[in-house]
Amino acid sequence: MKKLLLGSLVFFAVSMAACMGADGDTSRSVSGQTAVDGSDTTSTGGSRYLVIYASRSGNTERVARQIRTMLGCDILEIEPAAPYNDNYDAMLARAREELASIRQGNYPQAGTVETDFDRYDMVFIGYPIWYGSMATPMQGFLHEYASKLAGKRIALFATSGSSGISTSVGEAERLCPDADVLGATLLLTSATLPHMSSRVGEWLERLGIDRDGNGSEESAQLKVRITAGGRSVTATMEDNTAGRDFMSRLPMEVTLSDYNNAEKIFYPAPVLSVEGVERGCAPIPGDIAIYAPWGNVAVFYKSWSHSNDLIKIGHIDGDGIGVLSVEGSVGVKFEKL
Repeated sequence: MKKLLLGSLVFFAVSMAACMGADGDTSRSVSGQTAVDGSDTTSTGGSRYLVIYASRSGNTERVARQIRTMLGCDILEIEPAAPYNDNYDAMLARAREELASIRQGNYPQAGTVETDFDRYDMVFIGYPIWYGSMATPMQGFLHEYASKLAGKRIALFATSGSSGISTSVGEAERLCPDADVLGATLLLTSATLPHMSSRVGEWLERLGIDRDGNGSEESAQLKVRITAGGRSVTATMEDNTAGRDFMSRLPMEVTLSDYNNAEKIFYPAPVLSVEGVERGCAPIPGDIAIYAPWGNVAVFYKSWSHSNDLIKIGHIDGDGIGVLSVEGSVGVKFEKL
């Protein structure tokens, strides 16, 4: 099979542990890490997917390789022009300097990546979270190659000690304005990394991708874009009567009112059909449910106790619920993807 050319990549693969306020890959050790070379990175020929990642301690690389294994797709590692110091404190200092430079509009210089991006229509971008932001090498790469990613679907995944992924999603959207940065993201922390395989599989399902690397038409038909305050995230509706009824009414613009300091609600008219739908759930942040006695739709931004009167009809992908975690009422538009 044709090999992908990686020798000319000149970015770094670095991920950072949660330490001194910095979040990233959960291990501080960099010993034993090796770069991906041509003998280990191959093309699957007809694959429509490409995984691009940066990793220092190896955690982000593990996630990237899990995606590659499940989809049988191509993979590229971003490596540094100048290797990072093995001294952890020195590495942190350099990372802080680079993030400060990026805030001034000065991005790390990208090297030449000899890859035909036209072969792919979906790109997975993986990186550690540094001080709440996307790691600087990936920011530099996206800044340099934004035109190559125009028109493509971009799925983001990250590793972190404790920080969220939302800030880096905004960074990706600004860096690649002509790409479709998907709201369904994957974040693995020190607590969830041991469950990497199942988390990656669930994420691919939310993206509408099956394990053979083909888009799932049925899943795609249940995808919803939710826009609030100028930000958009995605949700996947349940394949039940209520979920399908909800989809049939889109696009729909509503005002979500805060309730119980745990959920945002609105009242569809007429009420959604719940015939034959299983009742009862203990909602978690991101769950979309119907409260049967009142007929309202509730989007939970906090966990709540189990209720037999709640009917789950969907879930906001990734950590997208953050767009609704605001005080008071919020105007929202629901539309089919």
